[in-house]
Amino acid sequence: MKNVLLVLALIFSSVTFAQDIDDNWEELSEKLPGYVITKKGEKVEGYLKRFLKIKSQRKVKFFKTLDDKPVVYNAKELKAYQIADDYYESHPYEGLSGKTKVFLLRTVEGKIDLFDYYIRVEDDQGKEITIKKDGNKEISLDFDGTKIQTEVLAVKDDKDYLKFASPKLLFSFKNVMSKFVSDYPELAKKIKNKEKGYKVLAILKIINEYNAHFEK
Repeated sequence: MKNVLLVLALIFSSVTFAQDIDDNWEELSEKLPGYVITKKGEKVEGYLKRFLKIKSQRKVKFFKTLDDKPVVYNAKELKAYQIADDYYESHPYEGLSGKTKVFLLRTVEGKIDLFDYYIRVEDDQGKEITIKKDGNKEISLDFDGTKIQTEVLAVKDDKDYLKFASPKLLFSFKNVMSKFVSDYPELAKKIKNKEKGYKVLAILKIINEYNAHFEK
């Protein structure tokens, strides 16, 4: 149980933020170079406006040129988009059935890709933080206790999905993970035998080792 709790701590990283920033961020953000990939696989270069983490999963605002009017796309209308160094792909993830498509931020690229999905939660720990003082003047941020949690999704060959936070993975790791990497038999055997360094706490190491094997 202790190991499971440690993994959960790694999977769900949380940061506080000011709630009203999300509403105003688009007005403050600049147009950055990037591209969209259509459902037919066509890559269209242009400029995009950055949203914050939650909103970036639901839509993207694309400009063909700096002077053009924007086109707003949702995750059902594109395969992917890139803004500056951030690459998002459309995958079914949200909702009780997990079939609603959203844009997920790719953090690891390989035969197994890793993606981050962000959700907003309430922890009822509102607080005010002073970030600058200058004589009798001070600048404060008022946080209302809202947090963002990160979930990690593994996608193999663009079709096989594995949620890191799923109870099935956490409580039956050797069976689920060894099956997921079964096309690399040596690695699958190490996981199945629960060898040192190939248990649930080493899941990121396992993904990297798997990807490195298929890059050869």
